[in-house]
Amino acid sequence: MADHRAVRWLLRRDPGLGACRRALRVAVVATVVFMVCRYGFGSPAAATYAVFGTIGFGVLSQVVGTPRERTRTLIGCLVAGTVLLTIGALLAGSTIMASVGMLVAGVSVAFIAVGGPRLAGVANGLQLVYILPSFPPFAPETLPARVLGFVFGVGLLLVADRVLWPPRPVQTYACRAASAARALAALLEAVGARDTDAVPARRAAAAHAAGRLKLLATPWEIRPTGPGMEDRGLAHLGAALRGMQGRVDALLAPDARAIPVDAAPVLATLGATMHRTADALLGRGGVPDVADLDAERLAYTERRLDSITHLADDEATVAHARAAVAIGQALSAARVAVQAAEIVVTPRGPRSPAAAELSWWATASTPLLWWRRIHAHLSLRSVYLQNALRLGVGLALARLVAGGLDLSHGLWVLLATLTLMRTSVTSTRATLLPAIVGTALGAVVAAGLLAVAGPQTIVYAALFPLLCVVAVAAGQLFGMIAGQAGFTVLVAVLFAQLSPAGPSLAGVRLLDVAVGAAVGIGVGAAVWPAGGHGEVRRDAARCLRETAALIGASSSWLAGTGTREDVAARLKPAEHWLLLFEATFLQYRSERRARHEGDVDWFVVLGVVHRALRAARTSLDELDPASSWLPDCWPDLVERLRDDAHALAQGYATVARALADGRTPSAVLAVPEDFLDSALRALATAPGRREHPRETLRLADAWGRLGWLADDLAALGVVLAPAVPAARNRRRIPA
Repeated sequence: MADHRAVRWLLRRDPGLGACRRALRVAVVATVVFMVCRYGFGSPAAATYAVFGTIGFGVLSQVVGTPRERTRTLIGCLVAGTVLLTIGALLAGSTIMASVGMLVAGVSVAFIAVGGPRLAGVANGLQLVYILPSFPPFAPETLPARVLGFVFGVGLLLVADRVLWPPRPVQTYACRAASAARALAALLEAVGARDTDAVPARRAAAAHAAGRLKLLATPWEIRPTGPGMEDRGLAHLGAALRGMQGRVDALLAPDARAIPVDAAPVLATLGATMHRTADALLGRGGVPDVADLDAERLAYTERRLDSITHLADDEATVAHARAAVAIGQALSAARVAVQAAEIVVTPRGPRSPAAAELSWWATASTPLLWWRRIHAHLSLRSVYLQNALRLGVGLALARLVAGGLDLSHGLWVLLATLTLMRTSVTSTRATLLPAIVGTALGAVVAAGLLAVAGPQTIVYAALFPLLCVVAVAAGQLFGMIAGQAGFTVLVAVLFAQLSPAGPSLAGVRLLDVAVGAAVGIGVGAAVWPAGGHGEVRRDAARCLRETAALIGASSSWLAGTGTREDVAARLKPAEHWLLLFEATFLQYRSERRARHEGDVDWFVVLGVVHRALRAARTSLDELDPASSWLPDCWPDLVERLRDDAHALAQGYATVARALADGRTPSAVLAVPEDFLDSALRALATAPGRREHPRETLRLADAWGRLGWLADDLAALGVVLAPAVPAARNRRRIPA
């Protein structure tokens, strides 16, 4: 019974036994490389770098991805680490040069986080490789032995990653997208067949599957945040599927009175398209042809045009138009999903002209994609650059302090700064006490062990594998205090085998950690101490400001008074600020909050901006409205559309200005619940509606997009101005 309780406890603390498997794998590799280099080859230098290479990329790093991707990552780390090790060794003799090199290397390595989870996960390991040779003994003649030891350690870790308790596979984002597409297909089939018994369960399943595509609901290691073609395609695919689910949900909302009978064929086509998209993402077939969706959309448009000439001027017409708008928007979202899925399936191969139309990056080269991402974050408003500068300054200062004080084990000063510094001073401060307590406990144990065992290296050699397992697993199973304590004892045992060591070694380790922690706290307090919390409000304001400009441009385009070029020009800055906001938001959610801090749900703001940009992109897929637009048909309705679009843009701009000023918006424009219905009602009773069906359809779709934006403006009012009663059932939006 006790054994069962222990197993259940272990599985709760370590689901899937990932930490235990990693601890055993790292322990085996570290023990083998250390014993071979230290006792087989008699090279303490090679043994040191072999062990720390293993620890750097087995413990301090998170090597993620498929087995092939992990192998490529470790090979890249081996090459980059060798270069960093060599440069660090050549600069180590001078404290000033070593500190300057630490600044440059620290900033450069930390900034690679812009490349997505795979690169961000190994940044600490690469930092450690550069830190290692920066302290005595400098001995440049041992550089070949150091390099060989490092290559041996990382090379054996690379092999063990594939064959020795390898990490369990994690469901990829593409698989999650396939599940969401499959759930949407099942829901669309039920809706099209009017199977009212099956709809509720399938609706809930589709909402759950689409929700798993949100960044916060996705494990960090599979988030599509990299600059490459595949990650960009996955990001667009996830957004399109979520948008499609939202439009189907709107179709089924309680106030959607009826689903048009003529919608059955398009719903069936959408369901079949989603099934084929899911199969393609899982490697079970080709991606659907966008031309099939375009043909169905044209056919559905013709059916809508025909229905306009027959529907009466009553509430049934309004309900029909509302449902038709939602279906049309679902078709647009499905088109984007298919385009993005083709890019995901063939990120480096030839693709159809339809997929190339998705965005500028669909036909860009990999170097250009990387340059655009790097250039976008070469701003002091980017949390990636802020983090890189903060860490680089901290490491350089730690190296300067360690060199100036002539600390015999200055390596641990920098290692403490590297592992304890967080993205905000609040988070860094929270790690300080557990680190000091854990190190102190480990120092006491290590001092006792060194005093008892003395110079008997056989004792340390026997304990090393066990302590390696304990040190690697303790942090995951018991928390930071246990992890720091285990690592302190492991380090003492390691160095006791390299050179004679006494109980004082443990005290030195404690002093070094304290110095490194003090440097980390000091730099963290001086360099962007608020972290993501200090940027999230400003980034949200910029995004909403660009959203306001985008609303005006896309509304003018849909009304036939603007151009595609205007929308595209507004999309570029909006996408740039959304990129920065997304990175800031993810960091913000990972940081600790001060107790007195009010918590705005910035995820809602992020979702609003995402939907506004997605609506603007899909508006570019519409048939050219200017070719059939006759402003003289209903000048009053055209004026009303312009007023509503202007009022919405002003609403978003008002919220943006309030956020930029650092205050809660004191008022939000009133958005009546029947915003869309009132506009559609006016359109249904417009004279000449039957004589101008195409113009009627254009107006209905344009107002449908504004209705979506109006709902989001109301949501912003609730989230950002909770003290202001939500505006409901008021008069039409004032200009």
